[in-house]
Amino acid sequence: ELAENGGALQAKVLKTSGGFHTPLMEPAKQKLSQALEEALPRMSSPKHTVYMNTTAAPLKPGTDPKDIVELLKQQLTSPVLWEPSVQSMIQSGVTEFYECGPNKQIKAMMKRIDPKGERTG
Repeated sequence: ELAENGGALQAKVLKTSGGFHTPLMEPAKQKLSQALEEALPRMSSPKHTVYMNTTAAPLKPGTDPKDIVELLKQQLTSPVLWEPSVQSMIQSGVTEFYECGPNKQIKAMMKRIDPKGERTG
């Protein structure tokens, strides 16, 4: 009911083991932040463009790892911007997407996001 009132076209109850990508993960964010800060001196800048699901924006090669660490910290408690991330990739000219694993969820989502696109499965 809440989803319908908010304008959602569809809502599904998902079987998960936690409240990932929500404020419910705030207590875990402190531990993750500490681990990321400890790893930061050993991190290198990306050699290729990386899309972060927190912003859906591309991080270009050479991006400072400090910026990546901050986005990773946010990712734990922020919604996943999957569709905007994929749309950003498509607008940037990405034409091949690969799904690793036994299921086809990502392939199905890709068809909904870009029905005319040709995708590698």
